Amino acid sequence: MKTDIIKNYLNKILTFYLPNKAGYWNTITPCNVSSKPKELSRYYLDFSSKVNYPGKFSDNGIPLFFYAGKADIQHPTVIAQYAFGLFEKLFISKFSNKELKNKFLIQAEWFYKNQVDVKGGKGWYISIDYHFEYRLTNPWISAMAQGEAISVLTRAFLLTKDERYEKLAIDAIGPFEYEVQEGGLVNYFKSIPVYEECPTPHKPMAVLNGLIFSLYGLYDLFLLNKNSRAEMLFNTGIRSLIKLLPYFDIKHWTNYYLFDHPKNYYSSFTYHVLVTEQLKAIYFITGENTFLEYSERWENYSKNYLNKTRALFAKLIHSNKFSI
Repeated sequence: MKTDIIKNYLNKILTFYLPNKAGYWNTITPCNVSSKPKELSRYYLDFSSKVNYPGKFSDNGIPLFFYAGKADIQHPTVIAQYAFGLFEKLFISKFSNKELKNKFLIQAEWFYKNQVDVKGGKGWYISIDYHFEYRLTNPWISAMAQGEAISVLTRAFLLTKDERYEKLAIDAIGPFEYEVQEGGLVNYFKSIPVYEECPTPHKPMAVLNGLIFSLYGLYDLFLLNKNSRAEMLFNTGIRSLIKLLPYFDIKHWTNYYLFDHPKNYYSSFTYHVLVTEQLKAIYFITGENTFLEYSERWENYSKNYLNKTRALFAKLIHSNKFSI
């Protein structure tokens, strides 16, 4: 398995210059919408590349995640993104493919069966020990996992009308209403509330892609049933995102997170393109030009050979604490 970790690391480097050679964990997931979504439908990014999962599966069809030499685990974000890929292909088939539908609902049912009580409602634990500096107590909850789970559950309800999925999606927004110190998901960066992918207790991590994935989930719940709490939390997150974007812009590349601020922590090429595509979708959802402006600016960064090379060397030298 160490060989797989090394291959993934080398593939991250390769994608700076040859993104078409990206392995599973480094594939590009382009924006999937071109206008404001008026109802719940396909996911905002195209995760169809995640259907061909290279790892092991459980006996009942759940992708298993291997990390840092530990035993295979069931990781909620890995499961959700596999589900998004299945849903995208199901959408393309006009929901006629029964095998894809069954596989997607198996993932949704995993979220139902593996829910745990967390601050304010229900959630899903991530059982990973990251760098000691982050002080995360294993297991921990994640705004990214919560948001992606909500996005899976709302679409499962769309397919089945099974009220269990809708109720659980509603329960999953609870942790967004509490601070990290209380067991919730909200930290503050320069007094700006941030929904934390990794709820570091002593200072904000503020991972950009994780914040945006959480906003997708909140918006999905609003689209499904006009949930007023989800709408309020989404709007709060959007206001925060507008204020936070300047801190992620290094003028030639993007920061992955703000934990090391004012030092920079360079994004990999994959993550840089990911947040660029995420902001396109957020622009279509909100109509806020700020998101389009940053998306276009960051897209231009990634097209410049010197920018890519500068970012790659900076990442190799300074940005290797956090990986997934």
